[in-house]
Amino acid sequence: MKLKRLLVQNYRNIPFLDFTPHDCFNVVYGKNGAGKTSLLEAISYLGLGRSFRQAKYQSLIKDGQDFFSISADINQNSSNFNESVGIKRNRARGQSLEIAINGNRSNRLIDLIDKLSIQVIHPQGIDLILEGPELRRNYIDWGVYYSYPEFKEHWFRYKKFLANRNTLLKDRAQSDTIQFWDEMLCESSEIITNFREQYLELLTRVLKEKLKVFLPQFDFEISFSKGWENGLPLRSVLDSNLEKDRILGYTFYGCHRADLKIKCNNFSASETLSRGQLKLLVCAMRLAQGSLLKQQIGKSCVYLIDDLSSELDPISREILLNDLKDCKSQVFLTNISKDIQTPSDALYIDIEKEINGAVM
Repeated sequence: MKLKRLLVQNYRNIPFLDFTPHDCFNVVYGKNGAGKTSLLEAISYLGLGRSFRQAKYQSLIKDGQDFFSISADINQNSSNFNESVGIKRNRARGQSLEIAINGNRSNRLIDLIDKLSIQVIHPQGIDLILEGPELRRNYIDWGVYYSYPEFKEHWFRYKKFLANRNTLLKDRAQSDTIQFWDEMLCESSEIITNFREQYLELLTRVLKEKLKVFLPQFDFEISFSKGWENGLPLRSVLDSNLEKDRILGYTFYGCHRADLKIKCNNFSASETLSRGQLKLLVCAMRLAQGSLLKQQIGKSCVYLIDDLSSELDPISREILLNDLKDCKSQVFLTNISKDIQTPSDALYIDIEKEINGAVM
């Protein structure tokens, strides 16, 4: 998948930008605050429906403006047909979200996710390892979503069943009423867990090969915690913990509590690795997902690398750039200067000139 044209309007400090990216490497350079990260964030918003900086959408709209819009022409797998996708967020709540896919209106963010597959590596990305399990579940489910089309339906069903059960727990409903939902909750949880386990079995092989290059001095162990004790049926776990859940007011066990655990040299990666090593680990994880996606369904990711030099020494940067070159995907990366070892035909984008030229 490639972005063939990108248009951004009123996004953070970008009043208007219209440019044609390179199919491989795009180096966005300029001083701090010029709009480099804003451009990458806009691309990620188009593909993920949210900011990788975890900002509310109202704060993304340029000061004094009523909306932001991002749109692109995309090409899937070098076909002769380009598709158009776009998203517009309005400051007014009543009409906050507008999505267009090939000229057709939609109000579902998931329609954008179906069209674009985005991987983001940014300075706060090591939170994937350092923070709680939710980010790691999202990491797993990104790959499961694209690998198993049925996953989406089961995940929506599970969220519905879980919300109903939690409401009943808070309302102190009768046990038999709660247990009525348990059967459906458990069935969906087992299916989702099976998808995750199948995916992680394949991903782990690819990831360990990447880690031999990125962090060869460490032995890594990758394990999956499914959200309840291994070897026990979820239904029996829910039954035996019903009173605990009543006290908590929510369901403690289930696939919504799953986690990915990573150890190196028999200790937690979060406690063992330096910040630079953690970033290399996250880079390997993101690139492994993109590599597996291409193997499974022939779909390429767009990689967004914000602040290439952050936490990475010259040798580490070279390792990352070499892997990005080998994957033959479209890459957007930001740096203070354009002094980076990239392919000779890379497109270098002076973000200040690009924005100021568009405004003029």
